[in-house]
Amino acid sequence: MRPLTELKKDQLAQIKLIAFDSDGVLVKKGTEIIQSTGFYSQKTNLIDPQVLEKLNRLKKYFHIVINSGRSSLYLTQIYQNILWDNITLISEIGVFLTGGGYHIQTNILDEYELTTIKTIRQKLENLIGDPRVAGFEPKQFLTTLHCHQAVPQIETIVTESDPQNRFYCWWNQEAYDINSKKFTKSIALNKLLKLKNLSLQNVITIGNGINDSDLTEKISINISTDPQNLKTDDYFAEGEHLGGTAILDHLLFLIK
Repeated sequence: MRPLTELKKDQLAQIKLIAFDSDGVLVKKGTEIIQSTGFYSQKTNLIDPQVLEKLNRLKKYFHIVINSGRSSLYLTQIYQNILWDNITLISEIGVFLTGGGYHIQTNILDEYELTTIKTIRQKLENLIGDPRVAGFEPKQFLTTLHCHQAVPQIETIVTESDPQNRFYCWWNQEAYDINSKKFTKSIALNKLLKLKNLSLQNVITIGNGINDSDLTEKISINISTDPQNLKTDDYFAEGEHLGGTAILDHLLFLIK
């Protein structure tokens, strides 16, 4: 991995699309959820207006993708001031593509997958009240259970509920993300590229965690904002807690 400063202007000649993760890249990471019987509360960080302004400038040159595990409704709310011209949202780790005038589910869940989601959620609901468990983040198909620490029992529940081994269960240091393996950020991005008649050579991807790992295996230019948790063959941002800011600044500098 090389520092971001080694990314040069001539490497942008073929780039048409830049895909950013949201939390920990463009928005400070952190979600506070309190859930109990009859009560639910969720608090998240808002995006800095200066980051939105920089994204707004960058989308004049590239199609911008926000490729996140968050719900489409959440992403629409926090990025609303720069939507929808030249921006696409990929939500729930690849479940939905949302752009100007369209909202597409990237794949169809079969009966086994729907039943497995229901079974897993019902079993996980029994953990609400455990002091290690905060609560669910509202989403359509992706199950996200926020926890104060790793809870091995959750992985056991997923394994026992999925005898065909068609689901992943990822701990991201803040929550468990659980869904069918047919939904990933890379699969969804490839669907978007087909819609736009682009290839991976036209792409820069930027991420920081486990749900970005499948993107780093591709031939696009990959940038990590957290090289300890996400390693790539290309570049990493350093010197700032929110690495996406440094990347935006560098890209805007290169296109002057």
